[in-house]
Amino acid sequence: MRVQIKEINKDHHIIIRSIGKEKVYGYWTYFWHELTSGYAYVVPYEQSLNKMIPGCVISVETSQSSIEGFRRLKSTEETGIFRPQPKLGDYWIQGTIHQVMQGEAGGIECLEIVIGDTTFILDSEEMNGDVNVKAGDVVAFEIIGLQLFDEGL
Repeated sequence: MRVQIKEINKDHHIIIRSIGKEKVYGYWTYFWHELTSGYAYVVPYEQSLNKMIPGCVISVETSQSSIEGFRRLKSTEETGIFRPQPKLGDYWIQGTIHQVMQGEAGGIECLEIVIGDTTFILDSEEMNGDVNVKAGDVVAFEIIGLQLFDEGL
């Protein structure tokens, strides 16, 4: 997904993950996208802040700290919803399952949910035990702590 960086607070950052002794940081950012705008932690490409300036447009992949309230909706319910929630960095999502990826044991390993040009990946633990979903199903959930990873494109 392509987002425009509106504001970035380079002093407000968190460790997104550690790889050995190396830490991957996310920086608190206000962004704009055609479906939404709001706050998220943005992880710069190769951890370089040089290009992360207000007004820049970057291609990102989405991730999240966690998911709450995953549920299937009726096929007639609205999709394409990517709405900020009262807590900054959290978003309500209503979208369509594009792909169900199976694990080696035959169970669901993860889901790919698409809204416009935005893709969210949920693993089996985030689905509240609903293992009967399939491609084409409409689902809703809340993203807690949106993270955007700059792809460097």
